[in-house]
Amino acid sequence: MRTKGILSTLLFVYFTSVLATSQVYTITDLGPLTPTAINSWVQVVGNYNNQAYIWSFGRMKPLGLLPGGTFSSAADINDLEMVAGTADGAGIIAAGLGLPNYACSSGLIQPFVWTKSTGMEGLGTVFAKGVDELIVNGISPCTGQFYSTGINNQGQLVGNTTQLPNQYQWGFTLTTTTAMTPFGGSFPPTLVNGISNTGIVVGENSTVQNLVGHATYWQEGVDTNPGGGTALVDLGGSAGENDFGSSANGANINGQIVGWSGTSPIPFGACVHGFDPAECTAHAVLWTPGGVINDLGTLSGDQFSVALKINSSGQVIGSSGNTLGSQLGFPSESQYGPPALAVIGRPFVWSARNGMQDLNTLIRQNSDWVLNTATDINVWGQIVGQGTRNGQPHGYLLTPRNLS
Repeated sequence: MRTKGILSTLLFVYFTSVLATSQVYTITDLGPLTPTAINSWVQVVGNYNNQAYIWSFGRMKPLGLLPGGTFSSAADINDLEMVAGTADGAGIIAAGLGLPNYACSSGLIQPFVWTKSTGMEGLGTVFAKGVDELIVNGISPCTGQFYSTGINNQGQLVGNTTQLPNQYQWGFTLTTTTAMTPFGGSFPPTLVNGISNTGIVVGENSTVQNLVGHATYWQEGVDTNPGGGTALVDLGGSAGENDFGSSANGANINGQIVGWSGTSPIPFGACVHGFDPAECTAHAVLWTPGGVINDLGTLSGDQFSVALKINSSGQVIGSSGNTLGSQLGFPSESQYGPPALAVIGRPFVWSARNGMQDLNTLIRQNSDWVLNTATDINVWGQIVGQGTRNGQPHGYLLTPRNLS
């Protein structure tokens, strides 16, 4: 009898231990917000009902619109509570070269910066090649679109243009001390997806008109030559010299970069128009300082994966699945130009110790949540994304149990 009692006790301890260790994260409901970024102070930005919002200390606050605007979309937030995003409204297109600026009374899709003290400020755009051709053809340059994708703790903001006339596309940087600077290979997809706190700009670059981009990083004060930047090795073993296709999506202060690479050559346009799953292959990858590439694989049973962000501890978040799509916030090529590749499936967290793990297995089991995306991770390992709670779309914040 005593042996039986001891066995029962051991089984109880075992199973409660398993349940405890399986719940790695506690979850906070962010309501209807679709989160895009989180900072070290656990302030979350995202979008709801065609407007940018900030969630802070349990309260959700709209960031507003630009004068004459109809929408705003938050992309990133730094530790100084500066929010970068995209909005439409009145704005100035800087001509440069001694030419007069061009004023748009409304409808200019442009990057913005929001702070608690100044509110939302539209940053206008510049006359990049392609926008100039709009004027030559008698079309208002106010139809040119520039959108923000990231901001770091130094206030350095980055983003992309749309696909401009005659197949031009650029990345851009902007700081409080320098004007907006277009750069990159000029052919789509030339995309800038983020900037680290050490000024590493990451994205993909295209220098020929074959609609295949190559993962690239630029140091702050970017090289504005036609090629520019430093191409990263893809899973085909080449740095921008073949058609495997790749993109860098995030970087940390240690010089680690994450994104995706094709696992085989990608035909013309397969990863731009329609994301053909038969031809646009993608695996999440991690580049270590020096450019060595590591294939992070996929979750069990999945064909594709994409890594989005990496924190200073080397934790990576992204998605794994069997369906390709576009990154959160920029779903339409007609509106935003060639969008960044995403995978629709299950959100993951990856670490060197534990490998790739489905986030749904790391929250309390038999809960009313299904996690669908992971969009950012902060220095504490807290993760934001979107899921469904009792079948309804909700934003979420995951916090490691050791921080709860």
